[in-house]
Parts: sequence; C-alpha cells; structure tokens
Amino acid sequence: MAQRKQLTWTELRVGLFVLVGLFVLAAGIFYVTGSGFLGPKYRLKTYQAEVSVLANGAPVRVDGVEVGNVESITLVPRSQAVQAPQGKAGGKARNIEIIMRIDRRYQPDILTDSTASLMTEGLLGNRYINISRGFTGVPLKDGDEVPPSEVKEMLGSLQALSDSLQVILDDVKAGRGTIGKLLIDPEPYNHLNSVMAKADTMMSNVQAGKGTLGKLVNSNELYDKVDKSVDNINGLVTDVRSGKGTIAKLLNDPTLYDQAKQALTNGNAVLSDVRTGKGSIGKLMNDDALYNNLRDTSANLDKASAKLNENTTTVGKLFSDPKLYDNLAGLTGDLRLLIGEFRQNPAKFLRVKVSVF
Repeated sequence: MAQRKQLTWTELRVGLFVLVGLFVLAAGIFYVTGSGFLGPKYRLKTYQAEVSVLANGAPVRVDGVEVGNVESITLVPRSQAVQAPQGKAGGKARNIEIIMRIDRRYQPDILTDSTASLMTEGLLGNRYINISRGFTGVPLKDGDEVPPSEVKEMLGSLQALSDSLQVILDDVKAGRGTIGKLLIDPEPYNHLNSVMAKADTMMSNVQAGKGTLGKLVNSNELYDKVDKSVDNINGLVTDVRSGKGTIAKLLNDPTLYDQAKQALTNGNAVLSDVRTGKGSIGKLMNDDALYNNLRDTSANLDKASAKLNENTTTVGKLFSDPKLYDNLAGLTGDLRLLIGEFRQNPAKFLRVKVSVF
C-alpha cells in the first residue's frame, strides 16, 4: 500500500509541473500574439540614427508613463535608409529600425503628431524610448511609424523658415520694405548714380590740384612747411642740449637745483627752530604764557562787560541809566542859551569892580 501511494504522489507532481509549464507557455503565447487576459497589443516602429545601450525589452513610455517595450532592434540596409518615404528624412536618420510592442489601451494617445526619442534614466542609467503624447493628429495604426523628434523638429523649423522666406520674397516682389524699394523703385539707383558721378568729379578735381584737398595732394607747399617746422624743432632741441637759452639753463644749469635745495634746507632749519621754541614765532607756537595772558584778558573783558550790563556801578549807570543822558541834554541846552545871551550882551557878564582900601 505504501509503494502504491508513493507512485501516485510522483505522478501528481509531474502532472503539476506539466500544468505550470503549459500555463507559462500559454501566457507567453498570449503576450506575444497580443491577445488574452494580458491585454491586446499592437506594434509601432520608429527610426533612430543610433541606439547605443538600448536593448530588446527596454521600456517604451508615453511622456514618462510605461506603455510597452522594445521588441526588436534592426540595422536598416543602406539602400533602404537612403530611399526614405516622402516627407521623412533619410540617410543617417533612418539608420536603425526599432519595433515597439504597445498596449492597445494607449493607442488614442499616440497620434500622427507624436514623436519618438531616445532617453536615459539619470546620468548613467538604461536607455528607453519616450513617445510624446499627441493632441492634434489621428491615432497611429498597427505597423505605422512614429517619426523621430529631431527629424520632426527639423522639418518644422525648415517649414517655418520656408514660410518666412516666402513672405519676405512676396514683400520684395511687391516693393514693400527697404529691400523691395531698392529692387523695384528706380529712385535709389538714380541717387546712387548721381553720387558716383559727383565722386568721380571730385576725384578729377583732386587729381587736377583744385580745392584744398587737391592742393594737399598735389602741392609741395605743405610738405615744405612741415619740413621747415621739423628743422626748427631740431634746432631748438640742439640748442637745449648745448645749454643755450633759458630752457637749456633750467635743464642743464645746476644753480637752480642748488638754490632750491638751499631753500629747502633753510626752510627745514626754520621749522626746526619753531619746533624748539626759538624766535618770536617759536615762542608763539610753544610758549603757554601768551595763551594764558590771552585767556586772562578775555576773562577780565567778560567780567567788565558783565558789570557794564549790570547798572550797579558808576560805569554801568553811565551806559544804562537814562538820567545821565537827560542831565547832559539839559546842561547842553543851558550852555547853548548862556552862550547866546553872552553873544547878545557881553557887558552883562563882564563887570569890573575897583575898590580902594
């Protein structure tokens, strides 16, 4: 009985392994074919110039959201890479073909205006395909191509440049703008022709020696004057070097230097005497007696002026009491009357009495 039970368990274990293998095989078939409980899949392709470090099974993302993986990476034959479809860049830009297996749930987000680009996770991470989400196009079907981002941007830039150039050419043809007027309007040409004619006449006059510029170019008078001036300057420099004239003496005679040196010496001696208190200036600068006298004098003057303001002393009353002014004014009036009477009748005041003892 024990042997029969052991044989049954072995058979059961083998059967379980077979069922698991079949389940894994079925799941792989469903995943590859795009059907079954893992969700339907569809395939898109894109072309890149290079795919270094990109491997099969690398993630495919739509603006960072993982939507599938890379199924295969193939080197495109040279002839096919050169012969690109109309509106698509060829050559190096279609060097590598990448087949991507995408979850069909995201098909409405991958449109004809989407682009595919190679990205790197971090600085040294793995590379993956990033598809920009579309907004204005129609959904791509199974097997359609997602254009590379660089190619689409370049085509857009070229188209914008072409449109701008076309607008400029239209403006030029219509005579608008500076370039258009230069090309269409004959007036600038006439002005330029007139200027060239005047310039030609001016050059002819210069060559003939007419006018100031002509004389400068053709006459030797200015050259002779400049040459003569240079000779005079050379003569002046020679005289200076030989010691002639005031400037030469200033430059060559040491007397001025000696006098200046002596004056500086005397000035230093005077300053030394002043610092040591010698002479009147030295005493004024160093002796405190003058300062003390001035301080005492100012103090006395301050006291005297205070007493004058007070009206308690005789001098103060003279300055501040109005009685003195009134008395002086009355005395002056009396003296004026007395002098008037004396002038009118002097005999009244000149009486001589003689008596004999």
